[in-house]
Amino acid sequence: MDDMITILTKRYRQGAIGTSDISNPEKANRYQSQMHDCYKILRETDAGHDAIIALMDDVEPSVRCWAAAHSLKWKPECACKVLRALRDSGGPYSFTAEMTLKEFEKGKLNFDY
Repeated sequence: MDDMITILTKRYRQGAIGTSDISNPEKANRYQSQMHDCYKILRETDAGHDAIIALMDDVEPSVRCWAAAHSLKWKPECACKVLRALRDSGGPYSFTAEMTLKEFEKGKLNFDY
């Protein structure tokens, strides 16, 4: 089981990084699908939750942003802190983090898609 979590986490991370390729939307969408497929499996176990939660400390802002958004259901305080830092950074994920926080605060995020 640990090997499967490790493989899924690596693919999730790779997908999150790939979504940042705004020059090629088709490629970014394929990576988003890859990441989402991994998320759907990882969200089913505590070990999977922990793996995604750990990615909130990743060096890549795209990975931190996705991991924080997905972790809002399990660790909202930590996830909001990561999203606020991204929002306030002025970096490429500022707007995404801001909108994610707003939708979360409104109770409009769906974690079961």
